[in-house]
Amino acid sequence: MQQVFEFSDFRFDLGAPLLMRGSQSIEVAPRALEILAVLVRNAGQVVRKDDLLSLVWPDTVVEEGNLAVHVSSLRKALGENASGGAYIETLPKRGYRFAAPVCRPPQIPAASPEDDASDLCRVAAHYLQHLTADGCRRAAVLYRQCIATDRHHAKARAGLAESLLMRFILGDLSRDEAVPGAAALLAEANRIDPSCIDVHLSLARLHSVCDWQWDRAEDRLRYALELASDSATQQVLRAWLASHLVRRGDLDRGLRELRYASSACSLSPVIWSLLADAHFLARDFAGCAAASREGLQLHPNHWVLYRALAKALTALGDHTGALRYFRRASLLNEGPKFGLLAEIAYVQATAGNRDNAVNLLARIRSRPGTQHVSLISIAMIHAALGSRHRALDCIDGACAGRDWGVSVLKRDSRLDPLRTAPQYRSVLVRVGI
Repeated sequence: MQQVFEFSDFRFDLGAPLLMRGSQSIEVAPRALEILAVLVRNAGQVVRKDDLLSLVWPDTVVEEGNLAVHVSSLRKALGENASGGAYIETLPKRGYRFAAPVCRPPQIPAASPEDDASDLCRVAAHYLQHLTADGCRRAAVLYRQCIATDRHHAKARAGLAESLLMRFILGDLSRDEAVPGAAALLAEANRIDPSCIDVHLSLARLHSVCDWQWDRAEDRLRYALELASDSATQQVLRAWLASHLVRRGDLDRGLRELRYASSACSLSPVIWSLLADAHFLARDFAGCAAASREGLQLHPNHWVLYRALAKALTALGDHTGALRYFRRASLLNEGPKFGLLAEIAYVQATAGNRDNAVNLLARIRSRPGTQHVSLISIAMIHAALGSRHRALDCIDGACAGRDWGVSVLKRDSRLDPLRTAPQYRSVLVRVGI
């Protein structure tokens, strides 16, 4: 899949990889292009030198001088920007920053005339696998094009609904912006084709994450599994069902199914992230770290796996390593980053860096109104800071707002300081998990 960035008169295709200025190809070393990829993805933000080294040379010890050489070659290749300065700024003792505005033009693939909608759906599903707000938006463009081509395309409607629900979970849309539209799309898709597997998979997510109807969600997943005829689809559905079982407390069966699915479908980054998450909820933090690292061997740029590894290291007491991997996740995640900022605040709180955690909480509270953070994540920070009443108030607020994060209330170890409170126990009864 193409991932294209444009700045000034340059066009940078990460998939090739290829840097063009107008119609002319610019010769740049492969490592330099990898550095450029990280910088343009995070245009306007400072990228630390050690983060660049760890992302571009993940398995090799490299001196900082090598990085400086490649950045220098990039500057020569790019020349000066419109204001006469360098595209890549050096911030002493901090890192580098890409200074020019960057845009990502929509990439609509050419489809065969006889199967336009199906080809577009396959590409859209690929974008959803990124688990980023940007990927969801790109998928939505393609799904809408499918629906314009074939208004009875149930799979495209289910995919469009899934993109809305995922953006809700990622903090890119509020519940009111995402859930009603997704529910309407899925109701229409189910009416068009009741046997469409994607419809039942998305309905399961809607029932569990948005409506807290855990039994209905499980029924949908099992029905989708009955409809699946090929082994690859069956393994994906088993993985989602297993993840659902883990969140409800059926740890052994859920982990067993997810281990098998990750072996059978090793090229699915989503299944690896589900496995890592299941180990974390089962309090097998070493297993979570191992699954994350194994997944990253196959999917080295998948931000969710870095987040899972960082969560595991936090639980294991390696706060320095956790912060390092959360930073990598942030650099790779093209979308709202306040959810990751909340995770980092939790690390700082558990490491005893109270002032840092409080300052990060203040940043999260002052976020733009278009970006959302689960109140459950905020509750975890307050719990780690010893502010039990504030944490419980956040959980009450999460229930009142039907926050997607309540699905972890039963198992997540970060909420352990609150479990003895009668208020917490009543919440578990209220949400039925």
